[in-house]
Amino acid sequence: MSNKQLYIGLISEGSTDTRFLFSVVDRTIKQLVFNFGGSIEIYIEELKKDSGKKFVNQIIDANLAHQKENFINILLIHSDADFKDDSKVLKEKYIPLIENIKSNNDMICKEIVPIIPIYMIEAWMLADIHLFLDEISTKKTKTELGINGNPESFTNPKNKIKEALLIINQEKPKKRRKDLQINDLYQIIGQKIEIEKLLELNSFTKFYDQISDSLIKLQFIHKK
Repeated sequence: MSNKQLYIGLISEGSTDTRFLFSVVDRTIKQLVFNFGGSIEIYIEELKKDSGKKFVNQIIDANLAHQKENFINILLIHSDADFKDDSKVLKEKYIPLIENIKSNNDMICKEIVPIIPIYMIEAWMLADIHLFLDEISTKKTKTELGINGNPESFTNPKNKIKEALLIINQEKPKKRRKDLQINDLYQIIGQKIEIEKLLELNSFTKFYDQISDSLIKLQFIHKK
């Protein structure tokens, strides 16, 4: 008997976001399936979007184009909140998108799960501060680097990371210096960060709960 197959589509804001999210999404779904499902083959594919279009049109067009060639069960859509909560991005982007998809009669994936980090996805990269400090190879404390506190309280976590890297890069001898850049961190932290650490952030917990609900709805997992 062949295993059940689950096809996930992912649309993110940009390439660095995808590098971080791909492993996080993969491991999150695998953890849920392991805990509450059975033998399921999981396939995740990034959908390409036209960034020159408005958000709703980007997603609809990417969704339609992909479904013509490849079926997906669930479409994950990432957009940073750029705000203290997700209310603004839900109102301006996701609610209009979901209303459009519901009324669309074309062959399109209608099971949509938002991925909305508070302020920016870089807040999720700081969910495990010890991992972050290990990856940038520093003995400095989070306070010395200006990254102490709840990552979701940082209005610009991307700049927080850049400023921390500037501090450690300036400490290196000039002749031996190969400056560490923020772009070097997305994939490796995405691959290593524990799901349990991410679950300490409210915005990730929302995503976790919503992907769980979709998997239950489509009968890929069964929670008691």
